[in-house]
Amino acid sequence: MDEDVAEATSPDPAGKLSPRVVERLAAVDGRSPLEVVVEMQPVAVPSTGSRASRVEAVKAGFERELAGVAERIAAVGGQVLETAWINQTVRSSIPAAELVRVAEDDAVAAIDLPRPLEPDAGLPD
Repeated sequence: MDEDVAEATSPDPAGKLSPRVVERLAAVDGRSPLEVVVEMQPVAVPSTGSRASRVEAVKAGFERELAGVAERIAAVGGQVLETAWINQTVRSSIPAAELVRVAEDDAVAAIDLPRPLEPDAGLPD
């Protein structure tokens, strides 16, 4: 493949950072750790097999993809805090200046700040 075409079609890693992350980056020192949620590319769900075997296949696929991303997070001085195979996310603490290096991994779909859970407005207290 022509190098210019490859560069034109490959996603910009900085484009994987949410607007909230970009805003936070502008306000912190590059060495400051940021708690972020790394959203992974979705793992394919098998179309055949029992529900349990399909769930296990998704978990295994997530763990395979997670291994490389976790290595990259550690290599830039970050730390994996928590993982969730069900929504394919990795809560991490990563030095602000290194977020783009983590976003360069093809298994990473996006990087965002954690969002607090809020009750639905229609539910009674």
